[in-house]
Amino acid sequence: MSQSAAPDVSIRPARPGDEQEIGRIQVDAWVASLGERLGTRRHHAFDREEITKGWAQSISQPPTPGHQVLVATSDGTIVGFAAMSPPNSIVALEVDPAWRRRGHGSRLLAAAADHLRNNGGKEMKIWSLEQDTVRTEFLAGAGFGEAGMSRELEGPGFAIPEKLWHASLTDAS
Repeated sequence: MSQSAAPDVSIRPARPGDEQEIGRIQVDAWVASLGERLGTRRHHAFDREEITKGWAQSISQPPTPGHQVLVATSDGTIVGFAAMSPPNSIVALEVDPAWRRRGHGSRLLAAAADHLRNNGGKEMKIWSLEQDTVRTEFLAGAGFGEAGMSRELEGPGFAIPEKLWHASLTDAS
C-alpha cells in the first residue's frame, strides 16, 4: 500500500518578490467574495499593478518595525498571506480561493495572533466584508465576535460594507 506524502506547508515572512503572488491572491479573493456585485467587469475591477506596488512597499519598507507580512506556502507555492499592524490589527488575511479549506487560513491566523501578542497586543481586530459568509464563519469558528462597528469602503462603482470582528489574545483564566 502506498501513501502519498503530505504537502510541505509553512508560514514565513514575506520577502521581496512575493508581492506578485500576494497581489494576485488579494484580487482573486476579493473577486470571489464580491462575486456578482462586480458583474462582467469582475476580473478587471481592481488595479492589480497598484495593489502589487502597495504590497512591495509593505514588504520592503514597512511603516514601523512591528508591521509584518507573512505568507502561507504549500510545497513552496504561496497560497495565502496575512499582514499585521501591532498592537492589535490584522490588516489583511487572504487565502487563494483554490487553496481554501486546507488549514492555511488557520495557520496564518495563529501566526498573526502570535505576532500581535509578541508586540504587546491584548486583542486582535480584523475587518470583513459584510456579505462574505465564508470569512465570517471562519472568524466565528476561530473565536472572533462582531465588535459592533461597520464601515464602507469605496469599491469599483459601489460601496463595500465591512464589519469589524475582534478576539482576545489573553488567556480566559
